[in-house]
Amino acid sequence: MTGYHRLAPDDLAALAAGLGDRRTIRLLREGQVSKRMLQLRALLDTADSEETARHFALWAAAADRSPEAGPAVLALPHTGAWLATALRRLRTPKPSGSTSAAAVGRTTGGLVVEAAAEWPVEAELTPLGSIAAVAALRAGMDFELSVTPRDGVVYLPTLGLARVGDARRVTISRVGSQLLVGPVTVSLVPPPDAGPGAETDDWSGLHRLCSSADGLTLRITLDDLDPYRDRHQLCAANRLTPVEVADWQRLLDDAWPILVRHHPRHAEAIAEGLRCLVPLLADSVSAGVNVTSMDAFGSVSMTRPIDGEAFALGLLHEFQHAKLGATIDVEPLYDDDHRYYYAPWRDDPRPIGAVLQGVYAFIAVTEFWRGRRALRSGGPARMAEVEFARWRDRVSRTCADIESFGRLTAAGREFVAGLRRVIDDWREPVDPGAAELAREAAEDHWTVWRLRNRRPDPDAVHQLAAARTAGLPCPAATVTLRVEPADGRWLSLSPRLDLVRLRLSDPERFMRLRTGAERLVDALPMASAGDLALAAGDDLAARDSYRGQVCADPELLSAWVGLALAEQRLTAAQRTPGADPELCRAVYRQLRAAGHPDDPLDLARWLTPVTCVAAAGPDEATSVTSGAVPDRS
Repeated sequence: MTGYHRLAPDDLAALAAGLGDRRTIRLLREGQVSKRMLQLRALLDTADSEETARHFALWAAAADRSPEAGPAVLALPHTGAWLATALRRLRTPKPSGSTSAAAVGRTTGGLVVEAAAEWPVEAELTPLGSIAAVAALRAGMDFELSVTPRDGVVYLPTLGLARVGDARRVTISRVGSQLLVGPVTVSLVPPPDAGPGAETDDWSGLHRLCSSADGLTLRITLDDLDPYRDRHQLCAANRLTPVEVADWQRLLDDAWPILVRHHPRHAEAIAEGLRCLVPLLADSVSAGVNVTSMDAFGSVSMTRPIDGEAFALGLLHEFQHAKLGATIDVEPLYDDDHRYYYAPWRDDPRPIGAVLQGVYAFIAVTEFWRGRRALRSGGPARMAEVEFARWRDRVSRTCADIESFGRLTAAGREFVAGLRRVIDDWREPVDPGAAELAREAAEDHWTVWRLRNRRPDPDAVHQLAAARTAGLPCPAATVTLRVEPADGRWLSLSPRLDLVRLRLSDPERFMRLRTGAERLVDALPMASAGDLALAAGDDLAARDSYRGQVCADPELLSAWVGLALAEQRLTAAQRTPGADPELCRAVYRQLRAAGHPDDPLDLARWLTPVTCVAAAGPDEATSVTSGAVPDRS
């Protein structure tokens, strides 16, 4: 069942091109099964007990009877998530009742993740019994085993969740065409391909989605039950209603033909490899959040997309992550690298593995928008052109950073060279106006990133603030900027870019916002009047608005970003000469904290003699200069 897995050069080349046929996806899944067999062996060695031995023996008996049954349950996406979690906890146990740090805080979208006590370490072994039971069912075996419920429930992968009350021990057994889980009786008649799962007082069945286009079918589980489905603590949804399940099915029926007809080779890989979708909760700012765990090959998590096109793009993007994660498990592409990299799709610095994941995913995103240009008209076509131009340039620059600075293996160098060839094949001209909007979008993100993550030397900031307070001229100093990642998990979310998209896709609604006929807070709650002016090209009004926001709240990062962007977009005659925005913000905050308010533009002028330089060193962000956006010609 286990083996030494390698990818042939042709397989690696196909994956580097962003693709991978059914056979290649099966190879990647086989690699995951072997990895999980090793993890299971480590778990059994760490938690050596009679019960785990009995559960493993049932799984092994099922694998002997049916060679497909054992690997099939190991290949289930959240089996990998369970094994990773269980091994981490068994090797670094915490006191019972302690709170997991990963389970506290806020998601990217701002939803609060409730702090929750972790299960006792021993309870992490319960899923082995459930997995063994499912393997025995697949092998057609009669069996009986005992498990410890968690929080009054027993979850059975691919089937559902039994509510067993306050029972401390529960027997799982098969009787003909029925499964008994303590007091709960479950029919083993296969459910239909699509539709809401069964729901009774003591049983919740898994929901299933199915869609076909041009002879290619995608079947996935819409998982709102598995206790290990939320690996990233991004607020996985609890039980969906039948109406919500039907809504996901409608979106899939809109999305799947887009992938099959316009990205058929990607669709073939997704049909073979994607098994599970975990719905995430969304609020007004977290819509559009997608994530893939490297421990759960075959599963993606996402908030409900706004339409079928967004769903198609989300599936395309996330399955790229899944493919690359499984590829790296089989064929390492890089060695230890402690540098941080600028990634133009994230607001935090990224290590090499994460930035390579981003490049791989956004090559598919670029391909998607490249194709959508010819399938849209009017404003939506213009927006597709902007997205294509933006990501083609950004992915190319980031790929160059990896090639220049990354500690790649020989296979990694071949892989990244393959990515480069894909990008280089997309050098067709784009509309100049779209190219300018793409440049502005890149400028927007780079400004956010540098203000979030680059920190001026605190001693220099203190000395400059003291000189300003004393009324002295600004010294001609050199200030070092170091990359210090801000706390938290951050995807790139920009109300300014959302407004530009709205201006292109729905100019009438954008005009209603400009004239006040529709309230901005109703359309985009996170946007400001300055953002609206900037998106409309009224840069002077935007600067004045952002200036007022900074004076009112110097901690408001979005106001500093907007002020810097408005300044950059003014003509030379209108622009205020001054220092880098990172330094101006740091000195301004120091002055305000000491009770010395200032005007941000006046301070920027005063700081003109200062030169800011990026810190050099093995652990600094390597792509600071390549993240910069060229000045307008």
